[in-house]
Amino acid sequence: MRLWEIAGWLLMILGLFVFYQCFALLVSDQPRIIEAGPLTFIGAIVFRGGIHLLKVGAAARLCRQALEPVRETRAPRVVTRNPVPERDVRTQVTQKT
Repeated sequence: MRLWEIAGWLLMILGLFVFYQCFALLVSDQPRIIEAGPLTFIGAIVFRGGIHLLKVGAAARLCRQALEPVRETRAPRVVTRNPVPERDVRTQVTQKT
């Protein structure tokens, strides 16, 4: 597990805890509907943020796994340099005329 996945799981658990707090506010002896509304919105944002971090972590892991076989089978790169021959401007002018 990487940092993205751990942070994602923590945010998801925190979002579920916020949803539980909203539920507790709504089913208490004196339901607090006004207080539960914004708290529900905050819980949804935190929960969705955790899901997004989990998706990013899974995508990063898949990209790393996909690059491993490519790195192993890649041929060594040979750097060659083909210098461009220098042209004399005077010879080009005399050839055109």
